[in-house]
Formats: sequence, structure tokens, C-alpha cells
Amino acid sequence: MKALYALPDHEVVMELIPRIADTHLSADAAVARIRAVNGLVPVAIDPESETGGGGKVLWADIGDHLFQEWQFMYTVQTLAQRGQIGEAFTTDFSILLDDRILADPIYPSGLIFHVSRCGSTLTAKAIARSPRHVVLNQAGPLQRGFWATITDDWAREAEPTPDNLRAFRNLVLAMARRRRPDQLYSFVKFISWNTLYLDFISKAFPEVPAVFLYRNAVEVIASVLRETTAILWAKGRPQAGFLTGLPWRETIDMDVKRYLAICFAEYFRVALNAGGRVSHINYTSISPESFPVILRQGLHFEPGDGEFELMVEQFRFHSKDDGDKTVFTSDSAEKQSAISAEDKAMIDRECAALMQQLDRSPDNLFVQSSG
Repeated sequence: MKALYALPDHEVVMELIPRIADTHLSADAAVARIRAVNGLVPVAIDPESETGGGGKVLWADIGDHLFQEWQFMYTVQTLAQRGQIGEAFTTDFSILLDDRILADPIYPSGLIFHVSRCGSTLTAKAIARSPRHVVLNQAGPLQRGFWATITDDWAREAEPTPDNLRAFRNLVLAMARRRRPDQLYSFVKFISWNTLYLDFISKAFPEVPAVFLYRNAVEVIASVLRETTAILWAKGRPQAGFLTGLPWRETIDMDVKRYLAICFAEYFRVALNAGGRVSHINYTSISPESFPVILRQGLHFEPGDGEFELMVEQFRFHSKDDGDKTVFTSDSAEKQSAISAEDKAMIDRECAALMQQLDRSPDNLFVQSSG
């Protein structure tokens, strides 16, 4: 399976829906279509704009399809392959400042941040099993496009200005519009490196509860090396400076495992310094038995009758199998054995103490002592 989540969102969507670039609408024309067509949502953001004004929003009609694939981009891929994408067009990025694009939006009930390969997809897919829930699972426009646009490809910081916060809120709400009558709640699971924007996101949605899921960095890195991740695409590019806190050119020849360890350590620091805005959850604490605690105490959410049972069915299956055919089996030991003792020591130097602090944090839902 091609790792669509590791590539710039606009490039993926342009390949999946090439006709999307054929029509560029003015704000008034786009608002008219958005309000007339219930399935029109943003599917990507291109930071470049031929018309000026700082980027383009890519819109597509996905109908009333439920977001139940393991990532947003695979929803777009599935619909594109089936010929089930309706009209599609682009607009200037500035349309995100126009509240008229908000057609029956569902305000978020919870936000999910994570370190990658740590149970976040399992958590999001479990929540998405209820047809009442709209779950934006690493939604394309939030992966890279929005941030690249407001930072001019990381030439400056993502300032939480009133306009930037409004554009972000409207983007999330436009994606989380009600496309079925029974949809009542929405949740946003961000791509892992969006954790570094936790402060910005918290300012946009200050009252929305959030969780941060994490895992032993050795196991995360072993998993990433076996597959890939979006931050590997960023290595050697300006974005890598933001991810590591180092001059981005230093990452060009940096050892991949060290680069990943530095990035993940940055995520841990942000979560630790969040000042009670997120509940911390170690991967080892995620289970069918703990899931009610995660929902009730972490996301302050009370499911309806029968929804716990519906959601914990996801725990039986591999979270990246949308057909529920692959039974889940733990691979932590395999991942530990895939990393050399020398590399484990390096990763621990960067990450171990931070993870121990997360384990013992008063914000941890399942406080534990780290080994």
C-alpha cells in the first residue's frame, strides 16, 4: 500500500482527483456550491497559488461516506477509485476566513495527539465505529498544507494571530460538517508532528479536551523504518528545522534513527509542557478495559447506549486493515529486536527520560513507574 500519509496532501489529492485543478472558484461561487452540496469538504491545501494570496484549498464532494478508513487520505483514495467523488474545485486559501463556508458544522468533542505508531489509529477507528461520530483521522489539509501556507514553507513561525486561528477553526469545521442526519459528534486525530502545534491548536479550540498517546521510542522508530512517516519526507527540507529545533541543513546527512529520535523527543517535550491541556496515555495502557476511561476522563465524552461495545470491537483487528480481516497481535518484542543495542542507547539518550516523565505525570490517565 502506497504511504499516502507520508506525502504532501495536495500532491496526493492532485494525483487521485486530477480534474480538481481544472476549476478555480471565487469565494462567492464556492460558498454557493458548498451550501448547496452537502458532501463538499476541504481535502487538501496547496501552499502555492498561481493567483497569489498564499495557497489554495482543494474541495471535493465525498457524499455521505463515513470516515472509517484508517486514514483520511485512504477515504479519498477509496472514493476516487470507485468513481464516487462528485464535483471538485479549488479556491483561494483566504476563503477559510469566510464563515459562510460553515454549513452545519459539528464542533469537535475531542482532539487526539500522538507520537506515531502508538495506538492512535486504533483509538480513532474505534471511535469512528459509531455512525454518530465524524472522525477526521489525519485529515489531509492538516497534515502539511495548512501549516506550510501560514509559515511560507517554515520560513516563519505559525503565529496564533486572529486570522490564522480563524482560518484553522473554519478549516476543521468545514471538514467536520454534518453529512448524515445521525451525525452528532466530531473528533480530530492529528498527524503525529502536529503535536508540535499543540499550543496553536489549543488556542483555536481552548475548551476541547485532548489526549496525547505515546510509546517507547525504540518501538516507534522500528515501525517507522519498516514503513515510513511524513517526517522522513521532511528530512533535509526547511520543515525539518521546525521538527528538530535544529538548523534544517543539519538534517540532510543526519542518521535517520537519530533524526527520528530527536523529532519524537520534541513531541514528548511539548506534551510535558502542555500545562494540563492534554491527558497522557502510554501505549501499554490502551486496552478494551481502559477505553471507557480514555473516553470519559481523557476526552470527557460519554458514549450512547451500546456504543462502548461497538467501539471496542476494533481492538480485535489490526487498525490498518479496513476490512477487519487481520487479527491484532502484539509486535513490541519484534520491534525491540529490530534495533541494535547501540541505536537503542542513542534513542534512550534522547527520549527515555522524557517518556519516564510522561509515565509519572499527574496528567497521565494511568500513572505508572517506567522501567
